[in-house]
Amino acid sequence: MKKFKVLLFLLPQILNAQEYWNGIPYPMNRWGISVMGVHQVEKGNLKSASVEGVDVSQLAPSLSSLDAPNVNAYFLNPQDLKVEADVQLVKVDYFILPFLNIYGIGGKLKAKAKFNLGRGQLNFDKTGNKFDDYIFSQVADGLSGKMPDNLKITQKSEGDILGGGFLLAGEYKRIFTSLQYTYTKINMDGDVAAKTAEVGAARLGYTVYRDPKFSLTPYVGASYQKTDSSIKGVIPNTSLKYKFDMDLEEITPAIGFFSYINENFTVFSEYSFGNKKTFSIDLGYRF
Repeated sequence: MKKFKVLLFLLPQILNAQEYWNGIPYPMNRWGISVMGVHQVEKGNLKSASVEGVDVSQLAPSLSSLDAPNVNAYFLNPQDLKVEADVQLVKVDYFILPFLNIYGIGGKLKAKAKFNLGRGQLNFDKTGNKFDDYIFSQVADGLSGKMPDNLKITQKSEGDILGGGFLLAGEYKRIFTSLQYTYTKINMDGDVAAKTAEVGAARLGYTVYRDPKFSLTPYVGASYQKTDSSIKGVIPNTSLKYKFDMDLEEITPAIGFFSYINENFTVFSEYSFGNKKTFSIDLGYRF
């Protein structure tokens, strides 16, 4: 039933392609190239926060005669993650149909992640390492003694983004709606690893002014973003190594506008708010 409704919505666009081309709301020219800038601040969730390769014999000297393995210790209640990112992109797009646009993007990303875990409670992972209560308490006390009283970590990194997506849009009179999906591969330097990112957006707007030389279309919408990544490093003032697995997934409301000038130049700007705050601007040329 949903697919049938979508088809009914798109049918007028297919039958009246040229008539509606200017109001989708992009100009007539099918090809486009643009530069994009994005600034984003987001509070995310830590799926896990661990201290890796803990040498049991070093933490509990009385166990030095034992054949004690290296183990990982996990923070029981990881929290307080904040990620700030700046992205510069180049986008090339093409309208296959008046209501269907495909595009590719590539660019650079700078990110800064901040963690504040306090002293934190630690527990050992379930790797099959067996400790009695006495041994466990000595190891836990030794590990806690090496942890800073207020564990704050800032990790900076840069990387490359490469990906693509599609935009599906339609208009009835001056009211337009669109659905957009973008998939990217991200390669970060240092000890930050982010494999993929997915972004989806839905928008509903109204063209308040349009003539051959200028248009203005404000809109409201919602965006969805999902990014999985991990960060490794050394805990300050210790020799202990950490690994944080992050899950950045959020649906946030957004407002923005689209405008074209002389049917060739385009301006697109959007602001989303909530736990994820994003400001983006896209300056393009159609040919």
